[in-house]
Amino acid sequence: MPFQPERRCWLTAAWLERYWLHPTAAANFCAVATVTTTLVSSASAVQAVIPLSLLEAMRNLDTPIDDGLSELAEDLVAKRLGLSHTVAVQIERYREAATRDDLVSLEEAVSVFRLVSRRPDAELIFSDAGRRTARYATRAASASLRAMLRASPGGIRRRFGLRAAARIARRVLGAEFVPHGVLAEARLGDSLAIRAGVPGPGCYFYGAAFAELLRLLCGFEGAMLHERCLAAGDPGCSWRATTVEGYE
Repeated sequence: MPFQPERRCWLTAAWLERYWLHPTAAANFCAVATVTTTLVSSASAVQAVIPLSLLEAMRNLDTPIDDGLSELAEDLVAKRLGLSHTVAVQIERYREAATRDDLVSLEEAVSVFRLVSRRPDAELIFSDAGRRTARYATRAASASLRAMLRASPGGIRRRFGLRAAARIARRVLGAEFVPHGVLAEARLGDSLAIRAGVPGPGCYFYGAAFAELLRLLCGFEGAMLHERCLAAGDPGCSWRATTVEGYE
């Protein structure tokens, strides 16, 4: 499959500088953004579902609730990045790329990650985006596999579901799942959070994604404990799956 031609980012530096971004970061975000095919190595590109999920989560959080305060809502729409036409165009672009299973340049994905990190509600957006990424990645898996896992007894579902979750985590998130206790431990060296310079808040994205993968594929009900983090001086990040009472 030939490489896709370069497509220029629709976000202008002047417009982004007005919202949360340092001028240099705004200029970097508006650099030529190249959507590439799966021929590109994972070291230089990431799955399009990641920036897609980040912008969708931003838009979702910026959408005002329907409380009858229409005049205030219109004012909010004008000021919130997630509701802008620019972000809507980018979301559609990433959605098209994800449908084709294309990749997005690493630099562009890091810019989107950094854009989210500058918001005061970044942790909420990262968490929502992580769950969205896991759901997108799981839907792309074999329908027969998902049906088989749903119909399997608990022990079998956990064993085969963990294998499927590990493959997805490695391919989409660049993470490693290793058996630990009832389920697994997720380990991450390099990541978008690290590249964006926000290993603390950005780790919410990965923790939420790991938990959602295990929930969808293993029937996991619990949380991912972030036991080691680069932001705390550890050599890498790791999460341990912990179950709620009564889970078998």
